[in-house]
Amino acid sequence: MVNPKSAFAEDHIRDSGTVISGNDFIQNISKYNPTLKNILKVEQLLAEYKEFDSKAQLTKKLDVTMRPPVLNIILKYLEASNKVLLDSDGSIIWIYASVTAKKRWEKAVPL
Repeated sequence: MVNPKSAFAEDHIRDSGTVISGNDFIQNISKYNPTLKNILKVEQLLAEYKEFDSKAQLTKKLDVTMRPPVLNIILKYLEASNKVLLDSDGSIIWIYASVTAKKRWEKAVPL
């Protein structure tokens, strides 16, 4: 499990391209405070669909309204915990593999 404070100790880049420090990001977490329920909903949706072209497409699939800053915090947390890849074109890709999948990958014979 990734500690949110250690995950965001380094600098992160906002959507606008400006860099925010880890302390600013931690303040944003406490300001917008995403709930575990919201984090799990986003995580389950990403695991089910594997890829979204944009945050807008992800937001349409969510059955609840979620403020954009909360969704951004959740996505940055999932990126820091190596579960999603936030691409430069705005796409969101689920990259987390289960323990079983990792073991099978290690046992796979290269072609």
